[in-house]
Amino acid sequence: MELKKEGSYIAVVMEHGEDLAGNLKEIAEREKETPLLVIASALGMLEKIKMGYWNGKNYEIHEIDEPSELLGISGLITPKTDPKYHLHIIVGLRNGQVMGGHFIEAQVCNTLEMFLITYDIPVIRREDGGLKKLRFVK
Repeated sequence: MELKKEGSYIAVVMEHGEDLAGNLKEIAEREKETPLLVIASALGMLEKIKMGYWNGKNYEIHEIDEPSELLGISGLITPKTDPKYHLHIIVGLRNGQVMGGHFIEAQVCNTLEMFLITYDIPVIRREDGGLKKLRFVK
């Protein structure tokens, strides 16, 4: 993974075989003094994908092993909280089918290009109904 930071913007390039979840944790560690990073854009391909659907009690896990186009990703990296990130992804399969859900893990296939914007907005996460929800520090 390569990162380049300029002001409040961070460009990230990930290579084939890299662990997306691990890289997100590494970004959180590198930016541990930044309270909030927003994923402005990300594209590329993923494989060995695990995503979830929250049914009100827990996540129902859906797995995609085949290489899939990353069509969309939205979410936050919050280095000072647990968990360190919360993302949703949309992927396109080879047959044109589209799937999406709560990101759990995936491996980069070919490449992944991501752009982040940093914000100095202090946040925490609080347990609520089985989820760790984002809250602002007062």
